[in-house]
Amino acid sequence: MTRYAITIEYRGTHFHGFQKQPGLPTVQGALENALLTFTGEETVVQGAGRTDAGVHAVGQAVAFEVPGGLNTGKATRGLNALLPPGVAITAMRAVRDDFDPRRDAIWREYRYFILNRLLPSPLLEEYTYHPPRELDLPLMEQACALVPGERDFSAFKAKSEDESCVRKVVRCELLDVAPGVICLVVRAESFLYRMVRIIGGAIVEVGMGRMSIEELSAHLEGGSGPCADLLPARGLFLWKVVYPPGSLEFDGEDNS
Repeated sequence: MTRYAITIEYRGTHFHGFQKQPGLPTVQGALENALLTFTGEETVVQGAGRTDAGVHAVGQAVAFEVPGGLNTGKATRGLNALLPPGVAITAMRAVRDDFDPRRDAIWREYRYFILNRLLPSPLLEEYTYHPPRELDLPLMEQACALVPGERDFSAFKAKSEDESCVRKVVRCELLDVAPGVICLVVRAESFLYRMVRIIGGAIVEVGMGRMSIEELSAHLEGGSGPCADLLPARGLFLWKVVYPPGSLEFDGEDNS
């Protein structure tokens, strides 16, 4: 058996999340169906993140095993021809036998896109959240500055089976990405269930004047969750998954 890692991007709008579910279109299901057709072998794929229904990805990492070996260039093109609209492989390479895309990751970065203007945009509505009124960006930047650190994020989770709610957030900031469009960037070693969308909801509430900086600070000190409304899935992207140097490098080999 040879183990491979791929980077995929997908539009989550018409998928019921990454993880396979009986009778529902999922990213995992689409990948496994394409691999079955391409290799003739049933294969189980493992993803770095189990994104929810409607969540998109630019840099989701996935691993799988197949008998023998593959020409990664031909396999990438062949699998992309078999995948449904809305999902594509952007890189592929052979990796060590024990590579685990979930456990081996040193951090993950999510980005949440917000249309911060009075008028809606039909072209962007599938990929952004449009709040009911314009947001106070300086206040939101203050809120973002409070989030990084290693602490108990119990107030920023939905239902969860995690034994510990302590997580280490290493980056939380706002970016201007286009006229009227801002992006909340959150990077951490790992996340609680729906943690990014709840952090985003709290920061948006600060921007709308519904939550004070002091209230947000208190939530960050602990407490039960969720402390804010869950932002819609459509604005969230799994942007990047990073691994220790040398463990996973997509150098384009055989991708011609």
